[in-house]
Amino acid sequence: MNVMAIGAHPDDIEFGCSGTLMKHKERGDKVVYVCMTSTESKSGTSGKVLRSLEQLSSEVKCATDLIGCDYVEFASFTDLHVPFNFESVSTLDGMIQTYKIDTVYTHWAGDSNQDHIATFKATMAAARYVPNVYCYEQIPIPRHTENEMNVNYYSDITDYMESKLEVAKCHKSQIEKYKKEGFDVPHRLKVLAEFRGIQANCDYAEGFNVIKMVDKLLWPRLEVQADDVAKALGHMDTEGDYITEPNTEDGNEFDIMKAWK
Repeated sequence: MNVMAIGAHPDDIEFGCSGTLMKHKERGDKVVYVCMTSTESKSGTSGKVLRSLEQLSSEVKCATDLIGCDYVEFASFTDLHVPFNFESVSTLDGMIQTYKIDTVYTHWAGDSNQDHIATFKATMAAARYVPNVYCYEQIPIPRHTENEMNVNYYSDITDYMESKLEVAKCHKSQIEKYKKEGFDVPHRLKVLAEFRGIQANCDYAEGFNVIKMVDKLLWPRLEVQADDVAKALGHMDTEGDYITEPNTEDGNEFDIMKAWK
């Protein structure tokens, strides 16, 4: 699989789906990390710099190295001003085509951050031909929306929970920012993962909203399984042909093709 994780800012991907990305890497999948902004982070009210370009670069390198990302891309947009327009869509579209992406992870539609919402919309437009599109959860801090996220897919990250926390801790500037507001981000990430794990019947999980999921490898596996069952029941011979000869004591024929109809 060729996987692309898209976030508006450095840390969005790490907080949202880094456990799942590490699972992809262990399976041998290619992982592309895309950040829509490449500028310093400033407070929208005071103008105070919250994360310098040097911090951005070092924190992202720390996190993506731990995840094992194959490629890291930065779009040219400004923090707090990510657009949903031709430029943002075409930027993502070009990356998706370049890396032949078949699986995308991004923000969800109901997010309350303006950059996240624009990134979601741009991703939906750019990923129109991508067969698998998933939305990850936002950072677990007090952000409320009209409609809560519909989590309908879970990724068991029990074996990756501690690694995810190490990835998250790479973003020292953001962890310190939220700590000043009274929020322990690593702790809250673990609590959220534990809650999703309860729902998924595992220790820790990441929750996603599925936009679409097309498993092109599933049907061949199901066909093989169906053939195995048919052979075990005596409805298929060793050559793979269905048997329609009488196979019951009363002489009734069992035609599996008719049965499917």
